[in-house]
Amino acid sequence: MKRESDLGRKQITFGIPGKISLDTARIWVEPRVSKKRLEHIKGVAEVGREIALGLKLDPFPIELACWLHDACKELKVKELIQMATESGRRLTPEEEELGHVLHGPVAAIIVRRELGITNQDVLNAIAEHTLGAIGMSVISKIVYLADKLESSRPEDLTEPIWRALNAIPKEGPPNACHDLSKSCVEDLDRAMLTAITLITKNLLKKGKPIQPRAMEVRNHFIKVISAQELERSR
Repeated sequence: MKRESDLGRKQITFGIPGKISLDTARIWVEPRVSKKRLEHIKGVAEVGREIALGLKLDPFPIELACWLHDACKELKVKELIQMATESGRRLTPEEEELGHVLHGPVAAIIVRRELGITNQDVLNAIAEHTLGAIGMSVISKIVYLADKLESSRPEDLTEPIWRALNAIPKEGPPNACHDLSKSCVEDLDRAMLTAITLITKNLLKKGKPIQPRAMEVRNHFIKVISAQELERSR
């Protein structure tokens, strides 16, 4: 995995040290997670690359964030809370109660400290992949969606998201490859709303708590989609 895209040009990305490649990220993450988690991470990176290339975007920062997003997923809740607090982060009551959602923000802190990555889009994508956020960058949206579209996820979650992305499945294993030639960046917003809505319904079905921030993000994307539809109708 070289720091070059399939478009045949070297990528120069502000805030990402020249020594950092996708191999660097994989080697750094590997000892921090289980084999099963590493397979998930690899799958997320593959989906992230697929979406990026489909939208004609530079895949490198997206794949990089995908490789790093779950670096702290298997830390204990007490460790996550301690590390977040020591970094100066003010925890919400929900984060204190459901500390596992901090694995994204804590991973962003560790990535910045240990790998020297200061690119805010990459760091935000890592931090925001759990609950989403208002004002997400394109990179953040793709990493969030790639995490939900990875091949081990159930089809009743993945297929509606792919449809929202205006992606057409190709022949082969489920979730493996899609034609995104008719997709556009705006489709990311509809896919975000679809993903968050499905996740919320699943949590309600299981009787699990829903983070207020996730609902705020969902409401934000409802407004974004409504504004887009209004603009198209004019």
